[in-house]
Amino acid sequence: MSGRRVLWINWRDLRNPLAGGAEVHADEVMKRLAKKGWEFVLASHAVPGLPARETENGYTVRREGGKDTFNFTVYLRLRRWIREERPDLIVDDSNKIAFAVPWLTNKPVVALIHHLFGDAIFREASFPAAMYVKLSESLVPRIYRDVPVMTGSPSAQTEMRSFGIRDVVDVGEGVDLEGYSPPTAGERDPNLLLYLGRIKKYKGLDVLIQTVSLLKDRFPDVRLEVAGSGDDVPRLKEVAASLGVAERVKFLGRVSEEDKISLYRRSMVALNSSLKEGWGLTSIEANGCGTPVVASDVPGLCDSVQDGKTGFLVPFGDAEAMADRVGRILGDPVLAARLQEQSLEWARSHTWDKVAERTESVLSGALAGK
Repeated sequence: MSGRRVLWINWRDLRNPLAGGAEVHADEVMKRLAKKGWEFVLASHAVPGLPARETENGYTVRREGGKDTFNFTVYLRLRRWIREERPDLIVDDSNKIAFAVPWLTNKPVVALIHHLFGDAIFREASFPAAMYVKLSESLVPRIYRDVPVMTGSPSAQTEMRSFGIRDVVDVGEGVDLEGYSPPTAGERDPNLLLYLGRIKKYKGLDVLIQTVSLLKDRFPDVRLEVAGSGDDVPRLKEVAASLGVAERVKFLGRVSEEDKISLYRRSMVALNSSLKEGWGLTSIEANGCGTPVVASDVPGLCDSVQDGKTGFLVPFGDAEAMADRVGRILGDPVLAARLQEQSLEWARSHTWDKVAERTESVLSGALAGK
């Protein structure tokens, strides 16, 4: 439809092997708005084995540039993309490094920033790389001060405003619960813990392995399955071996959507030990299968987990606190049943339709100059 053509820029697309919650968010919104007449072209970095251009879920994906230098691709090629795609609006979906689109074009721009890393980046990257990210984030208030900024949670909205960004809209986060349901009788494993997500240092998976070590005497059959990919796997395997729980911690690699749902349904508790998240999509996905979550009490996760209702929040890095809360759930069937029921109710209150509607309102306002 004329007047509603959007160039959406994100580091990755949904088919990228490293795709995560930000890519799910973009896909869920674009495919819904595409059905309402919006036209989207998603620009993301090139991936070996994937075409340079293809159409999926009602929108077009074009892939150019390297996975570690995609921001420079944006700086150098944005004008060409605009000339070729003829967008009416650009969504600057920044992740770690600001694309600075408002400084590169006079086109209407809306930013989508799920969260800022802050000092957390120093746990993940080398010092020079971390300083580069830190410097980029320090420019965020200046880059986006005159454009609408969307984010996905109340804590992220508060954080953005504290950085000096004025126009911040919490469009929320959703979950597609098609196929998600509580397990059948006997399907849930009373000793299985689950982590699902990227395997990076800032995710703090050391804490989860320590949690298994702390619980193994009380719960002799307790196990942890880790689903996802990332460069921290070798180190974490060494941690598990050093704590004597290597046989209890299984690294599954990247799993299919079908296997992911099966893992949620089989697990007694889902865990998230991250230092920081924009929201915590996996928390809601787990809840969609009636699985409670124990997570770090940090921005993003404190919005997706209702402490004492859909699971528990614990201080970041506190393995003893995490083991205590997990132990309560494993050892108390009445508590577990209550958390499972409340988790289902919470998950059903988050829909991508609502997120798409709020996003459409922001995009329409930007096109109208509001």
